[in-house]
Amino acid sequence: MADEGAPLLSPTEHALGRSGNVNATYRTVSPDTPRQHAASLENNADDSFTASTRPIDIAVATTSLLSSTIIQQQDRPAAGLSFVETLLHIIKGNIGTGIIGLPYAFRLAGFVVGLVGMMGIGTIAVYCMMLLVKASRRLCERYNKESLDYASTAESAAAMYYPGGKLPVFARRLVNTFLVITQLGFTSIYFLFMAQNLEQIFESMNVTLSSRNFIFILIPIMILGCWIRDLKTIAVYSALGNVLQMISLAIILVFLGMHLHWEGVRLGPQQPNDLALFFGLAAFSVEGIGVVLPLENDMEQPAKFPKVVLSGMSFVGSLYLLVGSFGYISFGDDTKSSITFNLPGGSHDIANLPYIFVKMTYVFAIGLGFLVQFYVAIEIIEPPVCNRINSPRRRSITSYALRALLLTMTASLAVGVPDLGLFISLVGAAGSSTLAIIFPALIHLFTFWHSSHWSRKASNIIIALFGVGGMGFGTYATIFQLVDVLSSSKPLIS
Repeated sequence: MADEGAPLLSPTEHALGRSGNVNATYRTVSPDTPRQHAASLENNADDSFTASTRPIDIAVATTSLLSSTIIQQQDRPAAGLSFVETLLHIIKGNIGTGIIGLPYAFRLAGFVVGLVGMMGIGTIAVYCMMLLVKASRRLCERYNKESLDYASTAESAAAMYYPGGKLPVFARRLVNTFLVITQLGFTSIYFLFMAQNLEQIFESMNVTLSSRNFIFILIPIMILGCWIRDLKTIAVYSALGNVLQMISLAIILVFLGMHLHWEGVRLGPQQPNDLALFFGLAAFSVEGIGVVLPLENDMEQPAKFPKVVLSGMSFVGSLYLLVGSFGYISFGDDTKSSITFNLPGGSHDIANLPYIFVKMTYVFAIGLGFLVQFYVAIEIIEPPVCNRINSPRRRSITSYALRALLLTMTASLAVGVPDLGLFISLVGAAGSSTLAIIFPALIHLFTFWHSSHWSRKASNIIIALFGVGGMGFGTYATIFQLVDVLSSSKPLIS
């Protein structure tokens, strides 16, 4: 291999742990650099002014696309995760809010194209998970590190491809930028989802309030939640949200299974732009790439991890296809951007009470999951701002103010972009596809550039280009549609 004669750590590589990333959790064990190692640990300790939020592993509790930024490896259990435990985490990490938007994705693409497209995007996403894991393993061996998070993996891959220069730092900052943008996009979507479901729930009780009013009502409640800085507390809330989501999803599947009919079901899309929107919705639903690195690191037998991923994602993919196709077959072109909007809502009919319960529990579950999504972004944004303040009291006040400001900004975005389906497609096309498809392919390409066959390089480039094309086409089409919605008087729930 072309890089085997290189020194273990170049100056750029030593700088990987000191470039301002608060999520880097390296443990360099090279006996040749004890002073640098001690300095790195000291700098990392200084970078986190909220020590209570750093050292625990919450892979169990998160369903975030990019929860790897808060799943750290400092206090790992003595016995690693078993095959079954890892499998359950993979499944939970990939079943989030995106799944209830898949029936709308099938409505856009049509039944056949939706099935084929969902299987294709899902297959590529799983393949990219494995690319990221293989690259991380190689980089940990190369730089003698126990584990790397997503941004650190990107930076190390860039350093492997082009030692020195500004490319490694740029790679880290680029990944962190997309992490922040995507996570804040998630929180805006959560605001809009909760508000629109609450609007329907209260309409069934003859109480009329717009979704915008509910967003304003939710802001102070969610600010109190985002002020929680203890990650253990957030993990418990997130786990409760996962349980509620699974119960609600089971009720939804039963309802859909009782209302299947093929009237009005199309086989393909009505127009090309619908495929672009479908891509964004499908990419948004594939939420698990952020959990693969911490789970692989914590597994008792890492060699079995590929089998775990294939088994878990086969189940998740089947569930995606089941919910997406059943929802579209049940409602045809009346399928709304969230399948919960299609559930009966009359509170005076006792038969509808289970479906009102589903909406209420989903709102509650999304509210709990909101804390994890927001935490990922704030962990990147907050330390560079607050660490410049020497006074502990002022630092704490700045932290609370920054969290409240960011949350209010995401709520304002939800007010300004009222179409849930288009909003999900935009975040999926612009953010999720980049993190789940483009970056893993490029990271693998850079990591093995000096040792891989040309065919492997070509496949990585093709995957990255596919992601870039989907991101560009999907983002453009979604923004075009959003402009049309905002300039018209179309209903908010569609």
